[in-house]
Amino acid sequence: MNKNRRRVLLYILIVLVFLNAPVLAAEDIMSLEEVEAGMTGYGKTVFSGNEIEKFEIEVIDVLDNRSLDEDLILIKLTGDKAEEFGGIAAGMSGSPIYIEDRLIGAIGYGWNNSSHRYGLVTPIERMLKLLDKNDVKARNDNLSDLEIDIDKFTPDKNLIRSSSPIMVSGIKGRALDRLEKTLSELNLKVVPSSGIKEEDKSYREPKPGEAIAVQLVRGDISVASIGTLTYIDQGNFLAFGHPFTNRGNVNYLLSRANISAVIPSSEQPFKLGSPYHRLLGSVTQDRGAGIAGRMNSYPHITPLYINISENGELLKEVSLQIINDEYLFSSLANNSALQAVDSALDRIGPGSAESRVKIMGRGLPQLQIESTDMYYSQNDIGSMALSDFSQLLDLILTNPFKEINLIDIRLELDFQKKDSVALIQEAKVLNEEIYPGDELEVEVILHRYRNGTETKTLTMKVPEDVEPGIATLFIDGGYTGETMRPENTAPTQSQGGLNEAEISGHKSFESILNAYLESPDNNDLILQLYPSYAAPVYQESSAEAPVKNSDKKKQGEESKEQDPDNKSNQDLPAAENEIKETFATEYVLEGSLNLDLEILNPAETETAADSEAESSESDSAQAQGKTKNKQ
Repeated sequence: MNKNRRRVLLYILIVLVFLNAPVLAAEDIMSLEEVEAGMTGYGKTVFSGNEIEKFEIEVIDVLDNRSLDEDLILIKLTGDKAEEFGGIAAGMSGSPIYIEDRLIGAIGYGWNNSSHRYGLVTPIERMLKLLDKNDVKARNDNLSDLEIDIDKFTPDKNLIRSSSPIMVSGIKGRALDRLEKTLSELNLKVVPSSGIKEEDKSYREPKPGEAIAVQLVRGDISVASIGTLTYIDQGNFLAFGHPFTNRGNVNYLLSRANISAVIPSSEQPFKLGSPYHRLLGSVTQDRGAGIAGRMNSYPHITPLYINISENGELLKEVSLQIINDEYLFSSLANNSALQAVDSALDRIGPGSAESRVKIMGRGLPQLQIESTDMYYSQNDIGSMALSDFSQLLDLILTNPFKEINLIDIRLELDFQKKDSVALIQEAKVLNEEIYPGDELEVEVILHRYRNGTETKTLTMKVPEDVEPGIATLFIDGGYTGETMRPENTAPTQSQGGLNEAEISGHKSFESILNAYLESPDNNDLILQLYPSYAAPVYQESSAEAPVKNSDKKKQGEESKEQDPDNKSNQDLPAAENEIKETFATEYVLEGSLNLDLEILNPAETETAADSEAESSESDSAQAQGKTKNKQ
């Protein structure tokens, strides 16, 4: 009985091995040396839905450029499919090409303003190198300089990669325009689509010729590139036949795609498609010969949650997942947030807003940071309200000190139609006399926009050890930014060679981050006192107040260590000893004022008082003497 069971199990195992052999085995390969002009074969791709279909091809010639390892195979599409769809469409990138049922490569390039039946195939040998652990450095293929001397076909120098269009859904208007500008720098063309498909419930193994999507953003907004799967072997895959972003080592999301139709175009027909929600794996290589990656292995992505309210009432919630790419992340996140704002407000115009940004990430202090601010604009409050979000992301992603692995980002925006903005109109010191250690009382009059004035009485402590004499008090609004101060503003200095040069006075990521987070908000009223040891330099605020920017943030940075030989700066106070108070208000504050005041010397006052007393006593004695003499 036991022997029979063993036999049955053995038979089952053998059957399973044979059933899975076609999936696990690699494609039969035809080397480039075997490919000759006149050979015929076929390609595989999806023209509609998910069905893989064949199309006929003929080899026209092999373009030999071995010195640069950029050999290409010129083919012509023939048969009914070429007639029906007009030739090679954008989205067919990566379509595997076979001769005698052996894989020779993938469609990678075509021409503008030429017959779309002609295209160039990237040989499979070049693509297979992407799977090699000892992969060479990325190289940007310059194919426009290849010489093609063929009697049958002589194209102009307008060779382009058979593009894998970027399908975008959930984003439009100016947000889409800005995204297109960013992606155009990577030679990526944006095409609006219908969004992510939810119907993919198939768990079958992917096959060469299937439509795939490389997803950059997924969720309520989708940004994905449509192409074709070329090759798969034991979980490793190849696709596209040309670079996507050409950024070398990457971590992009891979899924199947559904093709709605092939759209005719005078420039190049293109597949209109949408990515499926269920992921297949990750793209790890993006180089000249195509993209490569691994199935069932998923990259780290960052969730972005956006909550938009108006007068405290929730208007819209947006949930996204964005790939971790330092070059692309900021643009993808900012344009997605702008779309969420424009969609929720359904207007571009004036108003006020409060923002709260919370970012979690490995490398951040206590794994997370939080920043709040207030904004006002007469023209575009939606875009203005994203300033803090944008600046904080850029600071984190482009800091020169260390890599920050983002975990989670949350953005909350609350808009109001009212004009919560005021101008610092007048200021005066209420103290009749001021001594070191006193409480300085300052009356500030704020002119609210079309709503009269408001008076605030503020106090700040004058240090006990302050230098007596004429001092200058600056009154600033956070929106305008602090005016020029007498502290050292020298550029980056080197303390011991080029490798030790300071970066804007900072020597760590934490220093840059703290300077940003501790800088005044747009609704802050700032009092800063400069005693007589520093000659103040005052700069009037501009007629049009600038938006809070990174330059403003840098003005709150720590002062750099001074050169011992720099005598002119030796007497300046350290940043941590600055006399400064910040007061939050209900308004975005514009404008700057300054006034001079005198800090009296207690010793001199006491001496003067004693002198007056002595003089008074002497005068009294002299008067009494004169009286006695008269008597």
